[in-house]
Amino acid sequence: MFTGIIREVGHLKGVKKVGGGLKLVIESKKIHALSEGDSVSVNGTCLTVSKKTKNGFEADVVEETLLRTNLGKMTAGVQLNLEPSLKIGDSLDGHFVTGHVDAVGKTVKTGIVITVEFPKNLAPFIAKKGSVAVNGVSLTVMGVNKNTFSVALVPFTRANTNLGEVEAGSIVNLEVDLIARYLYNFKKR
Repeated sequence: MFTGIIREVGHLKGVKKVGGGLKLVIESKKIHALSEGDSVSVNGTCLTVSKKTKNGFEADVVEETLLRTNLGKMTAGVQLNLEPSLKIGDSLDGHFVTGHVDAVGKTVKTGIVITVEFPKNLAPFIAKKGSVAVNGVSLTVMGVNKNTFSVALVPFTRANTNLGEVEAGSIVNLEVDLIARYLYNFKKR
């Protein structure tokens, strides 16, 4: 469980093919308390630390995760939003983020306001003034249309996440609000 409050922008140092998946080698200077077996959010995707390294950690990405996230399209050098898992006693800023990415979206407008095109199956879960995680960042939806939503980035978020670097056409990980997902399923049943 995460909050969508990014603690560090790390860098992808390398990618290794492992079976049908990948091993990501990630440079992390601020997240020191990670141990092997810990959960960590990488661009909003919950991964397990498989190895602690001098300058960061390694994490394995299975084929299913590659199909649902932008992690398989990453190349060495890209910035990655990193957040360690929530611990008892941590501040509950942001919103509850599971790290189970629902789909990828595509940015159609960037800047202070980012507009993201999303798959139509996510439409019931995205509401104006609701929460959404984009590359793991907890954001408030400021507007929603048939297949796009917009979020505003405050200067701190632009400077301290990789969302300040996204360009039009970038592929981003999307996770809808957990409460919206459960309410929708409850009503549907």
